[in-house]
Formats: sequence, structure tokens, C-alpha cells
Amino acid sequence: MDHTDVGLGSVIRALADVVAPAVDPDDSRAREQLRLSIASIEFVLERRAFLHDRALSKLRHHLGMAGALREIIGSLALHECAALEAAIEQGEQALTEQAAPARRMKDVTAALAAAIAVIVRAAPAFDAAVRRRIEQGVVRASAERIAFERSWYLPLGFDPDPGDVRPLQQVMDGPIPDQKQWR
Repeated sequence: MDHTDVGLGSVIRALADVVAPAVDPDDSRAREQLRLSIASIEFVLERRAFLHDRALSKLRHHLGMAGALREIIGSLALHECAALEAAIEQGEQALTEQAAPARRMKDVTAALAAAIAVIVRAAPAFDAAVRRRIEQGVVRASAERIAFERSWYLPLGFDPDPGDVRPLQQVMDGPIPDQKQWR
């Protein structure tokens, strides 16, 4: 039986009921740090059930972006393409696994992100039209990623326009990103 939720709840209660009253009321910095610590643990507790879904969403996003970049630079015979192709293959395999562990999805996503970064860093050497398509694709892809991150971190209260944030489940249940939208 997993007792993580109970353990995290106990930590929150101990900080709020035992540690908070012991902190000097005149030490505003210590009180603020304690409040932020409690809020962070509450956030982890609230989002813990979605960690696998988050890893899957990030994998799908990066796989879509990598596929779009592959289409943009596909006709170019570049050594940078090899890492991109390998990362895409790993990503597609991870998506087909019924219950790929979150660690595997994170590792594959990191490989995709690294391959994407190589292409983006190489873009200044490409033909102006290709470079422009890469830049536009990255900006378009970033919009959906930002929407996800805003939704994920909404409970922390830092979003300047929380009414504009889509519910987390809606963002995670969305369709697999269409790489054509990013070209």
C-alpha cells in the first residue's frame, strides 16, 4: 500500500501545526519560506496523481515538434538529422507501450528536446526560408506547451491571468499535437 499521500499530509500538518507556531513572528522571511514550503508540498500532493499523464503529454508535445522539424529539414542531408530520427523512433516506441514508465517517457522526451535543440542551434546556417519555417514552427509549438505549463502550475497562484487558463484535465486530454499546425 502506498502511503505517500498520508506522509505528505503529515509533513504539511507538522509544518503548519508545530513548526509555524515556533517561528519567530517578527521573522517575516522565515514565515514566508515556511508558507511557500507548505504550498509546494500541497502542490505536489495535488498534482501527484497526474505525473504520468504529464510525462505523456510532454512526450507527445516534443514528438510532434520533432516530427514537424523533420518535415521542414527532411530534404537536407544533415548529420543533425540522425539524432532527430533516433529520438523520434524512441518517442514513437514509448507512445505505443501501453504503460511506459514515467522515467522512460522523461528520458525519451529529454532525447527529443536535445535533438530539437541541435536543429534549432544549427538553423542560422540553413537557407533563410528553412530557417524561418523552423523559427515559426518552434514559436507555434511553444504556444501549446505554455498553455499546458500555465494549467499545471495554476494552483501556485502566480499566473497573471488565471481566468484565461484551461483546466488541466482538458489540456491533458487534448488531441495528440498535429505537427502540421507547427509548420
